[in-house]
Amino acid sequence: MTRGPALELRDASCTTGNRLRLHPTNLRVPRGTIVAVIGRNGSGKSTMLGLMSSEIRPTTGHVLLDGDDTEDLTLTQRARRRAVLTQDTTVSFPFSVRDVVSWGRTPWQGTPHAADDDAVIDDAITRQDLTALVDRPVTSLSGGERKRVHIARVLAQRAAVLLLDEADADLDLVGRRVVDDLVVEHRARGETAVVVSHDINRLVRICDQFILMHEGRVRLMGPSAQVLTEEHLSVAFGATVSVTGEGDALSVHIP
Repeated sequence: MTRGPALELRDASCTTGNRLRLHPTNLRVPRGTIVAVIGRNGSGKSTMLGLMSSEIRPTTGHVLLDGDDTEDLTLTQRARRRAVLTQDTTVSFPFSVRDVVSWGRTPWQGTPHAADDDAVIDDAITRQDLTALVDRPVTSLSGGERKRVHIARVLAQRAAVLLLDEADADLDLVGRRVVDDLVVEHRARGETAVVVSHDINRLVRICDQFILMHEGRVRLMGPSAQVLTEEHLSVAFGATVSVTGEGDALSVHIP
């Protein structure tokens, strides 16, 4: 039996105060794909990801995660199915690196999966090259090191859906490569990632589909060749956009 999409929005909208941040939206995110959400600041990207993660409740409509309405799931059930990494993830107290990474295992407490906690945590720490820092307080680390700690936390969570909201914004070239490798490995396991980022040229190399946002609406969703055209991008970004090349070599810039 064929399973449905990993994520689905059904007439989902979001209004805060008197502002309609996301118009009623219908879309399906297929399993085993990396989907990028792009658009100008204020176009609705983070609002959409907030709905997908259940950090924002839809004003109208429904958000489905693995076929279930997120409103019917407990916080723990949601955390077992999706992991979230944002630009502004901070820890204000001096917890150790291992403590923070271990938080990713919290949704699995009291389940048979908890027996694997130590192995999963150690693997995530090793994969992010944090072994030498494992006992250091997170507050003593550099910005890039702290981001690697939170990437390890997300890895330890072992959720099928990974949601990244500008998680690459404060990373250098090496750090961005780490994030790219994370989502590509996630897809290789048949799992799903949704990535919000302004770095379109980097996303072209790893993403299967693009969601182009404009003024709180989905202007278009599809593969790069369909979405990343000069016409669509120029309208969405309110500027003349030039597109050269094709496939993985496609490049977007403002002349």
